[in-house]
Amino acid sequence: MPRFLKNKQFIFVILIAVALISAMAYTYGGGRNITPMESAIGSILSPVEKVFYSLGNNVSNFFSSIKEIGTLRAKNAALEKEIIKLNKNDIMLQEYINENNRLRDILNFKDNNKNITTQPANIVSKNPGNWFNTFNIDVGSDKGIKPKMAVLDEKGNMVGIVTDVGKNWSKVLSIIDVDSSVSAIDVRTRDNGIIRGDSNGNLNMIYIPIDSKISKGDIITTSDMSMFPRGLIIGRVEKVEKDEGSLLKQAIIKPEADFERLEFVQVVTNMKTTGD
Repeated sequence: MPRFLKNKQFIFVILIAVALISAMAYTYGGGRNITPMESAIGSILSPVEKVFYSLGNNVSNFFSSIKEIGTLRAKNAALEKEIIKLNKNDIMLQEYINENNRLRDILNFKDNNKNITTQPANIVSKNPGNWFNTFNIDVGSDKGIKPKMAVLDEKGNMVGIVTDVGKNWSKVLSIIDVDSSVSAIDVRTRDNGIIRGDSNGNLNMIYIPIDSKISKGDIITTSDMSMFPRGLIIGRVEKVEKDEGSLLKQAIIKPEADFERLEFVQVVTNMKTTGD
């Protein structure tokens, strides 16, 4: 036997070559029946091809995933910027709505009170705490503001009185402060009294006649016995009590103005020149 036939490595190489040639012939010919040898070689090579095909797909998918992650991050960043922009627009829209509501309330008040002239103002600072016992506004003598002028909220409810005036600012003492005092009247019974603040954000109406029919729910307004315009709403009666050791009554009044959320007010500029 020739020596080269005794070399197993050589024989193995020959077999591989035959297999490859057969595979090429099979591919080129197409449509013919395969031989048993080709079938055996195909059975051997098929798992190997499957492994390399799967590995190639995994590598391709890996790099595709990296590319998609980068794309998704860019899209996510763009969406986050858009969300921030929309949130800012929503806040601005809400501010416009609030301002429109305030202006509408002022116009309604002026339409129903043509004898009262007011100067709009923003609250720029207040005393510490939840209640607006004292606060500063952004109008002063340059807008005709003077001490003792009445201050209302946007709906025309009584809020306080101007105490100090600068060129472009003024200080306001609210009616819920313990140092405040306003002449008032019960709209239904026509009983007069004096409104003073307490430490709980409510009001006390004192000097009410003992025979008064004042009761819970009655509306209390400014009276003619003060320098304020008559008919400014102060609040509503919450409770009526008899003064201990006297022949008078007093009532607890819930303010109509919201003294925890004041932002905007209007100052009455055509005040009386007489009265308390």
